Order: sequence, then structure tokens, then C-alpha cells
Amino acid sequence: MTGSVVTGEASREVPPASAAPQAGPPRPRREPSWPRVLATTVRLWLARTGLRTRTAILAVVLALIAGSVVLATRHTPSGTGRSRQAGQKLTPAAAAGTLAAAWVAGQVSRSVTVSCDPAMCAALQQRGFPAGNLVIAGRGALDPRDSSLIVVTAALRNELGRRLDSEYAPVVLAVLGAGNDKIEIRASAPDGPAAYQSQFNADFAARKSVGTELLLNPNVEADQPARQQLSEGRVDSRLIGMIGIMAMMHPVHLVSFGDASPGASPEVPLRSALLYGVAHGATAGTAVLGSLRTLLLAQRPSYRPAGVRIVRLTAGRNALRIEFTAPDPLGLLDASQPLVKISSP
Repeated sequence: MTGSVVTGEASREVPPASAAPQAGPPRPRREPSWPRVLATTVRLWLARTGLRTRTAILAVVLALIAGSVVLATRHTPSGTGRSRQAGQKLTPAAAAGTLAAAWVAGQVSRSVTVSCDPAMCAALQQRGFPAGNLVIAGRGALDPRDSSLIVVTAALRNELGRRLDSEYAPVVLAVLGAGNDKIEIRASAPDGPAAYQSQFNADFAARKSVGTELLLNPNVEADQPARQQLSEGRVDSRLIGMIGIMAMMHPVHLVSFGDASPGASPEVPLRSALLYGVAHGATAGTAVLGSLRTLLLAQRPSYRPAGVRIVRLTAGRNALRIEFTAPDPLGLLDASQPLVKISSP
């Protein structure tokens, strides 16, 4: 994951000699691409429609193949095709495709399902995104609401038009590129935009309420940017929960929150944090950061950060950089079960 934290203090990574391996998406296996993508698409389509006959399944497969050929020849967003000569300047559309594929591969959880046109699906798999979690979208293909995210290239935007907001995906997580060549990564609304927006608004209200309450914790100090981000509900639910648990172990000082999501819709939460431990009014040593890091890496997959690194700030103190993947799960702060656990060493 390649998110960045917005802060007035620059930082560089400090790789501790005794540190455990970094958390993050598992290194993908090389696996058969297009048959796997088609199989995932067919499986989800059949689950939605309830079709079971051999004739119906064959019709679905033929429609998907035909739609894939049309979309692939109409639009190639990644700019990674073999036909592109070495050193040749990318077109704006290809450059946006390259940025979008890199963003999804670096920022999105490998456990979610992503809808994309055939060319973008191919580019994402080249970047290591699991073929089993890629679903073809477009004419004659699966309803994009059967996935968690939709990568909206110009080809899909031309086909879906206003239905993107009214039926499929009202919230934008990131925008790469500009103008007609821009590519949007959107959160899918499986139960319709009204239901999704209601859940999204409730999640924002919970983040704002619990984030404000977190600032009352005597074991949580915060610079002004971080205080404002928490009180405004702009922080990821997973970060809020984990900071509360870390503060139970040791007092912490929050520098700021951020991520790498250009063009996101308002109220889309920030998924990374920069913080350090404090002890008797002074900065705690790396041993405290190591203990907090161990706690974070011990969490269940849903709440385990994609990246936990010790960095050095320009002021000379060591800090912990924590990063979560997109999308932020809705409703975590309203769950009846505890978000995290404290594991003994």
C-alpha cells in the first residue's frame, strides 16, 4: 500500500532490525487469468439470476466473451499492452489507466471483488490483483452491483451513464486522470444508492461521534490537524478503533491522518495515521512502537492494517505509520462485537 500521511513533519522509514515482516496484501500467485475472471463473473451472475440450465449458462458465457471482445477493442486503459513501443509517450487515456491500475493494486483490499472492463481487468491482474476477485462489467456482462468496487473507465461511463449515480455506485473513492479520460473508483451499492447512502451517512455520524469521544481520552494527545480530522468524522473506523485499543496499552500522540485517494467524495474517510508514543511528557522509545506494532499485526484480517512501519520525523522522534486498505467497511463502530483484541506476547 502506498498511502501518504498529510503532516507538517516529513518522515522517512526506519526499518528496525528486529521487526516482524510488514503487514500487507499477500504476494499473489501467478494464475490463469481470463478463464478465472470469466468463471467468477459467471458464478456471480448465476447466483443473482438463479439460472441453472446448461443452455442458459452457455448463453451467459457467450455474451460475456462477446462483450469482452467489444470492450477490449474499444478501450485499453492500462497502456501496458505489448503493441506499445518502448519509450513511446502514453496517451492521456493510457496514462489514466496506468494510474488507476496502480491505485487499485496498491490501495484496495485483495479480499474484495472489483468490477472492471476487460482491458482494466487484465491490467489489474498484471499488477497482481487476484483473478478470482475480478468481474467483467459492461454490455452483456454482470450487473456491477455484484462487486464491492467498480473501476469506471470511459468505456463503462459511456455505457452506464447516469445509472452510475442513480443505480450502481454513488460514492467515489478516487479519481485518476482528468477530463473525458478520467477513471473513477467507486463503491458499489448492492441494495441501491438510497440504502447505501443511508448506511454511509450513519457510518459518518458514528465516526464523528466516536472520534470526538476518543479525543477526551487522557491517553490520547493530538496535534491540531489530527484533532480536527477526528472531530469532523474524517477518520477510518478501523483506525479509530485501533487507536482506542493502543491507548489502553500506552499513551499515544496523533500527528495527522491521510491517504492517497485523489478526488474522493466528501466524507470518504482517511485510511492512514501517523502517531508516536509518549511517556511522562516525552517521546517514548522504539520499544513502545514495537509493542504497538505487534498489537496491530495480531488483529483479525478485517482489522489488521495493510501497512505498519516505524518512520523518523524531521524533529528526530520515531513514529508509527499505520495504513488500511480501501474500502472502509461500513457500520464497524456500531457493531456489537469488539473490533479488536489484545493478544499477549
